[in-house]
Amino acid sequence: MMKSNSSTKTILNNSVGDIEVPHVAWFKSVKFWVGIVLTVVVFSTLVKLGLWQQQRGNDKSHMESMLAQRSKQPPISLSSVHFSNTPQSNSNYLDWIGVTVFAEVTPLPELFYLDNQTFEGQVGYLVFQLIIDDQSRFLLLELGFVKGMEQRQSLPVVEPLTQPLMITGRLYQKMDSPLGNELYPEDFTSSISTRFRIQNLNIGSLAELTGKPLQAWALQPIDSTTPYAHPWKPLSMNSSKHYGYAFQWFSMALVFAFVVGIAVYRWARKTHSTRH
Repeated sequence: MMKSNSSTKTILNNSVGDIEVPHVAWFKSVKFWVGIVLTVVVFSTLVKLGLWQQQRGNDKSHMESMLAQRSKQPPISLSSVHFSNTPQSNSNYLDWIGVTVFAEVTPLPELFYLDNQTFEGQVGYLVFQLIIDDQSRFLLLELGFVKGMEQRQSLPVVEPLTQPLMITGRLYQKMDSPLGNELYPEDFTSSISTRFRIQNLNIGSLAELTGKPLQAWALQPIDSTTPYAHPWKPLSMNSSKHYGYAFQWFSMALVFAFVVGIAVYRWARKTHSTRH
């Protein structure tokens, strides 16, 4: 009887040893599918960012070519330019950006100092003066760049225009800053001048401040109207920078795909060796 029990235990032990523990298929693993989803999301995001920057570069390249062509064209009368009546409207931005015009204008006493501007390594202001053209339209005339003062309690002295004059210049718009476009006006008006320091060239807010229906365009002189420098930066970023950013995003996508591929290959080899 004792021998029979011993034989039975031996058979059972051998049978248990022969039973294989079932393995969960890799494609049924929750971790696997989570990894797949994250990989697709990250990779597609990097590629989309690259494509977006590439498209931005193409758009800027087109605008650069257009601006270069317009700089060679003779000036047209400002009276022939029909602006949109909506402040800060971009509906006719491509129609008039960089177009050279001539006009007879009358300067008004209001001056606006656009803060935190840079030119040739110096920090200062881009100063604008309110003008009215021969069609009674109010615009901003760029007087030019002036270096800032150490003390912000006062503004640098700028000689405003005081008499009607004929002027030749090019039209442009200051695009809204991604950090905001609030005006934040500071009044420096005195008995001899009307001056404001502003943080953004928000035409709508300036129209409210002055009580005049401003056009959403500024006029930069290309003649000797003013003695100050006139930085010409119609585009916030040129096409080459956008293409550079696109290359970086595409490179990151390729590196990410390579790293994921190596990780999957090692994981597959490890899984295969474990099963065998």
